[in-house]
Amino acid sequence: MPATLPNKYYLTHAYELFNFIQQHCEHLLDADHQHYLRNFEKLSTDAQCMLVRFLSRKPQLLKRESLQYAEIDNPDSAIVELQNHGYISPVNAKHWPLLAELLTKQQLFQCLSWTLPELKPATPKSNLVLLAQEHFAGDEPVLIIYRENYIVRRQQDIIDYILFIYFGDLKNRFQKFAMRDLGILKTRSTKNQKLLARFATKEQAICSFGLQKLHRKLNTKPSTCLHKIAQQLLDLVPIGEPAKSMRSKLLLDLGNRVKEQSPEQAISLWKQSQESQALEKWVRLTYQSGNPDALKQNLETLRHGSLVATDRVFIEDFYARKYQGKRTSVYTDLLREATRTIEIDEAFISDVEEGVVYHYQQKNISAYFTENVLWRALFAFTFWDLLFTPDQPQHSEFDRLPVGLKFGQFYTTNQAEIAARLNLMNDPATEIKRFIKIASTYYGYPTGLFHWTPDLLDIVSTCIRHAPFNALTAILKQMAMDYQNCKDGYPDLMIVEEGNLRFEEIKAAGDVLRPNQLLSIHRLRDAGFSAEVAQVSWSTDPKQCYAVVDIETTGGNKGLHSITEIAVVKLRNQKIIGQWSTLVNPQRSIPRHIIRLTGIDNHMVSSAPVFAEVADRLLEELEGCVFVAHNVGFDYGFIKAALEELNRPFHMPKYCTVSNSRKTFPGLKSYALGKLTQHFDIDLNKAHRALDDALATAHLLALIQQQRARNANKAQSEGPRRIEKSQG
Repeated sequence: MPATLPNKYYLTHAYELFNFIQQHCEHLLDADHQHYLRNFEKLSTDAQCMLVRFLSRKPQLLKRESLQYAEIDNPDSAIVELQNHGYISPVNAKHWPLLAELLTKQQLFQCLSWTLPELKPATPKSNLVLLAQEHFAGDEPVLIIYRENYIVRRQQDIIDYILFIYFGDLKNRFQKFAMRDLGILKTRSTKNQKLLARFATKEQAICSFGLQKLHRKLNTKPSTCLHKIAQQLLDLVPIGEPAKSMRSKLLLDLGNRVKEQSPEQAISLWKQSQESQALEKWVRLTYQSGNPDALKQNLETLRHGSLVATDRVFIEDFYARKYQGKRTSVYTDLLREATRTIEIDEAFISDVEEGVVYHYQQKNISAYFTENVLWRALFAFTFWDLLFTPDQPQHSEFDRLPVGLKFGQFYTTNQAEIAARLNLMNDPATEIKRFIKIASTYYGYPTGLFHWTPDLLDIVSTCIRHAPFNALTAILKQMAMDYQNCKDGYPDLMIVEEGNLRFEEIKAAGDVLRPNQLLSIHRLRDAGFSAEVAQVSWSTDPKQCYAVVDIETTGGNKGLHSITEIAVVKLRNQKIIGQWSTLVNPQRSIPRHIIRLTGIDNHMVSSAPVFAEVADRLLEELEGCVFVAHNVGFDYGFIKAALEELNRPFHMPKYCTVSNSRKTFPGLKSYALGKLTQHFDIDLNKAHRALDDALATAHLLALIQQQRARNANKAQSEGPRRIEKSQG
């Protein structure tokens, strides 16, 4: 049975949050915040419930008629009590800009038509809101009836601040508690936990709160306000690491928004940001603006200064190419060093890594998709007691990332313990046993570092079993010292071949290496791992069998509707080698419009097998094939859902003839199956019957493969194709 929430559950949540604030964050509150919380305690239960209901809703203005709740005995009395204590008030003229945004399009039009008789009903609502805010002061008689229907929440800044110092942002309110209690959101229990306020001083908290409000303005105010927000941001001096981080991100975001209107201001904003993207953006834009000599001096200063690794890679590479005549980037150089080219069937074009794993599995070589998850899980398991045990501080149970990892305090706080733990890592069996114990005890625990999956322990154990321990501990130490800059960019795959472990970054044509990927590859190599770049080339294996599938259903929603017909047409080397189809009893009535579309009625399927009775035959037809369909997500999704209802997992490589028709035959007016069959003169006798549609799709697949082969031959005759985009 799913969890249910008790009556007045939200009031319990408010008590929990407010009690936390009073117990752990009193040093962050001023007199107004303390007065707000003390007054809340004095309210009647009805008034407390009404206020929390009000606080849980995003708009600052709410309709009176929406404030009727079954568990509140006397809503009107509660509203009067809240007004008397200053928590809410009637709406007046100064609230008009907010009220205008809440009125319907029809209400706005009715108000404005008295003043602007030429106004057209088709005017977009956003325009009507701006016109209403411009033409009305809020005290006009025509608006009074709307004002009387609403109540406004007062002391907004006070409650926003209280919620902010608990959650750390302005997005969250009390709903997270309900999600926790319903089991939807997993949190870290605070039982016996060492709880710590999010900020050390009131000044730090107020500064970060101000930045959060600027961020909200940035997302809600019109573009005409951007320059004013920019000036406020440039004038603000951040206090504390959270504020420095937030300001840095805002400078990057704001620079992105003003760069078209004011490139100079964008550069000024980016220069003050500590984000790597900001550095790259202002360097490139300055160079493009035609002042390379001044930029050269800036870069030379930066090259001799203290930079994080990603910034140094970019600066050195940019300087070498623009001022020292180097022809290619370090990214291109690494791509050209690729140790192997792996030929993958184009069926995997939308999931390259899966195709490479499949390629290795066919050769009986162990391959795992690991990317960042492996290293984050290894890091978490290795230092579990320093990250997640009760004596480690925690801001609230809703925080994901451990406190020490957010702003680089983990290593300095735990240096001796980290060194001792790494020194003990020398026996694979011992480490695997320890990790199994952690996983069995804490499986599902929200770490903020990785997601638990059934195969996670197998991947981690394989790495420990085959990795040199000195290399392993070298990477883990670097992560401990600088988690934020060492937590990602790791290669896609872990390969174990003949007992030897290596990591591979997979790149297809047109893919580029990102700075953090380049750094992670070098980091692994420097530690003693084999880390390579493998390039993918696409092919169509003539021996590969393609299963072209079409289904008919009772409707378009796989969660609500059922399959009525299935057809599978097998294709190998562009020739049909087999076909199978069957009606399916959907065990529900077929809607009339579906009967008209497909011709399949309730009588036809009444004696047909149900899906469970054809599942084995279907899987037999699909075995060893690539799953092909016209709009593959629809057919694949229905079949996957139907099999999972039978507790039978389903996963196959997929190929969509819609998307591949667009790539192969660009410029056609329509890529619907009926239109394509007309264009290519493919027989389609009974559209919307599974076998006929599947046969037509099979012929279309053959045409796509033939055209691809011609394109490949032409490209080969014209010379080698570039495999990477310029990083410049």
